[in-house]
Amino acid sequence: MSQKLNVDRIWWRNVQPGEFYNIERYPQIQGGGGSLYIEIPSSMVPETLDFLDATGANVDALPVITIEAGVVGHPGLSGPIEFQRKKGGRMRIARQNRQQTSSARHPAWMAARGFPTAPDDVANKEAALPYFPQGGLRIYIAKTVDGEYFAGFTKGPRPVSVTANSPMFKLYPQGKVVGGVIYE
Repeated sequence: MSQKLNVDRIWWRNVQPGEFYNIERYPQIQGGGGSLYIEIPSSMVPETLDFLDATGANVDALPVITIEAGVVGHPGLSGPIEFQRKKGGRMRIARQNRQQTSSARHPAWMAARGFPTAPDDVANKEAALPYFPQGGLRIYIAKTVDGEYFAGFTKGPRPVSVTANSPMFKLYPQGKVVGGVIYE
């Protein structure tokens, strides 16, 4: 039996190839630097705060917001997703590097669910590109009318079975759309 959700909104983010490399690579690289998270650009922050019921919050003074989210298609399986502030009016989904000892990658975004992976010793973004899906990679969090959260992802081009009247259709935008919120 499939899980039927009464979805209110879907928050989503196009994962960029450089982010994919950073969340897959060994966490300590020579010279330091490199992000181990998925960034939420300033253009998405107001919608993200509203989605998290933190409307009007000052992002520069924002405390860590942690939600518990189920895994779409796997009833009973869930995990935390940690949102943190970042300089420049941005936010991030923290601790997403797969190889980091303190990783908090959500179970929906794991290889066991089909999430793409790069080799443990991937050296740079270019070396990670063959493992990045043609047609892109998108993470999403659905929020039900009851205020429950469920996470999932899509990869590749839009399936022909996803029609324009499906909310999932909007996860495959034309052009360089970073992400957003889909309202049901």
